[in-house]
Amino acid sequence: MQFFLKPESGAEVLFLVWDSRGQPVYRVVGEFNPFGCRCFLRDEEKKNAARMTGVYLPFSFRCSISAGGRRLRMTVKPSAPHRAVQFKGVCWRFRGSILTRSFDIVEELDTRGKGRRRTQVVMTHGRCWNKRADCYALEIPRAADVPLAVCVAAAIDSAVLSGCAAPVPAE
Repeated sequence: MQFFLKPESGAEVLFLVWDSRGQPVYRVVGEFNPFGCRCFLRDEEKKNAARMTGVYLPFSFRCSISAGGRRLRMTVKPSAPHRAVQFKGVCWRFRGSILTRSFDIVEELDTRGKGRRRTQVVMTHGRCWNKRADCYALEIPRAADVPLAVCVAAAIDSAVLSGCAAPVPAE
């Protein structure tokens, strides 16, 4: 499934999310203060699909994301040369460039007794320009991963857009 994530500069709306047909499907809304954030991924009926809470630390943003009974924790370090994004609670791994926002999130799968692991793509993220102007294209193969993956993309993009560790609306 393909989505487009566009930073917004509204008072509460941080990102708008459209599907491949150009229909709005989610919005990332939130509150920020100097110590942390509390954000929600809301569908078009204004129901919360996911929740993200975070804390800003020097040179990093740490957050917890929950959706549909699933939960993960992640750390975003925009200036780190290696392992700029780390996950806990899921077997996900960041692969790509945080600065260019061209990356994948992959899941490490155990092949049970074969002595090796294989990976499965959870989300592909990249910059694009379309009728919505500058935005980010997200490809998320499994519907069950959509709320968590959209929140992960929003957290990473917010950390990079702000030029520091604190997510802020784009200007």
